[in-house]
Amino acid sequence: MRRRHATTALLAALAVVATSLIASGARDVAEPTPWPALYDAAVEALAGGDGQAAVDAVERAARRAPPNHPYVLYAKVRAYAQTGRVGEAFSALGLLAEKGIAADVLVSPAFETLRDHPRWSDWQEKLQSLVAPSEHSVVAFRLNEPDLFPTAMTYDRGSRRFLIGSLHKRKVVAVDEVTGRAADYATFRDAGFLGVRGLEADNLRGAVYVLTAGGPEVLGLTAAETEQSFLHRLQLSSGRQVSKTSPPVVAAGHLLDDVVQAPDGTLYMTDTRAGMLYRWRPGTLAIEPFVTIGVDLRPSGLAWSDDGRALYVAHLEGLSRVRIASRDVTPVGHPAALTLVGIDGLAAHKGDLIAVQNGLPGLSRVVRLRLAQDGLNVRALDLLDANLPDHDMPASGVVVGDGFYYIANSQQRRFTAPGIPGPVDTLQKPVIRRVNLAR
Repeated sequence: MRRRHATTALLAALAVVATSLIASGARDVAEPTPWPALYDAAVEALAGGDGQAAVDAVERAARRAPPNHPYVLYAKVRAYAQTGRVGEAFSALGLLAEKGIAADVLVSPAFETLRDHPRWSDWQEKLQSLVAPSEHSVVAFRLNEPDLFPTAMTYDRGSRRFLIGSLHKRKVVAVDEVTGRAADYATFRDAGFLGVRGLEADNLRGAVYVLTAGGPEVLGLTAAETEQSFLHRLQLSSGRQVSKTSPPVVAAGHLLDDVVQAPDGTLYMTDTRAGMLYRWRPGTLAIEPFVTIGVDLRPSGLAWSDDGRALYVAHLEGLSRVRIASRDVTPVGHPAALTLVGIDGLAAHKGDLIAVQNGLPGLSRVVRLRLAQDGLNVRALDLLDANLPDHDMPASGVVVGDGFYYIANSQQRRFTAPGIPGPVDTLQKPVIRRVNLAR
């Protein structure tokens, strides 16, 4: 009797749990495909003009993604607009706007159906306020290569120069802080670079570390190089290569994206394609896995916690904190009205995080994330720069003193085919801006 009653009670409990999951809108565990892959499928279908396939994919993605994820909402607006489901498109647009994102809804031809609709007047003022320029920076310097496509930078404190990496031209440029003069520092001919994605100068040891990877923006890649990635160690004074190391082989391939250094010289690197946080220790030959972030989360930017005991990792669902000693990975919470997605560059400054967000078309801003005392929640977001005339997919930056220098226009969406940028006369000269963080 006791056994039968226990079994009955267990079945009843399981039924309650199942009902609760359905009622709360929990993620659809029966869906085998990760939501980022479904989002990618929706975007591909939209590009091919197959609106119904896009709707199917994005609705499946919504069942797996965090509730009201901005990427999914944006794809919903486009898919519903393309298929004439205007009411649902406006509903998704409202949720997107609540998170402070207008994306490119005001200008993209993909949303003409909504802009021609009688309900558009109810939305236009709100969306225009979300794309209004906000400027708290000055132009620090410009570079004279419109087709440079810079995506990474670091600062050499000993020589007072910035080192800036080109994704397209596979090189690093040095810019003198005092004179503003720029010159090639190291190129793919010297070091076998792929596209430069991460840079870290080590003045104590006289080294600079360069992360390079294949990709559709990189000039002159072979098919074998498209999924390769390397950590290059260069002599800081000369730019001469000392070593070139690849991560351990994985089926997904590699895309080393960002790198930071601990005081003892240890490097930590994100691998967007493999979903890993890697570690390299001085005196060793190999890059080793440190923590799995998740292939589907596509980790990117990295920054140290204020106490130096943890790293913040940006990814598709926001931010996570990784404790170095325990290797625990914990999501960073935030108010529902804030969005932490689309972070490319990430830096730390006096207990706060400085983030460059560019992950959606029209999402173009630099923000200060004010962390709670526990370091596990963002309590507020300060808008530093947004929607400036020279913004064209802003990218990473570096803190120097109380200034955050960042690449205002990486122009990564200005390619007409793999490895082929638009005409030079349609490109901007690269702009580096400086935000005063002491204000």
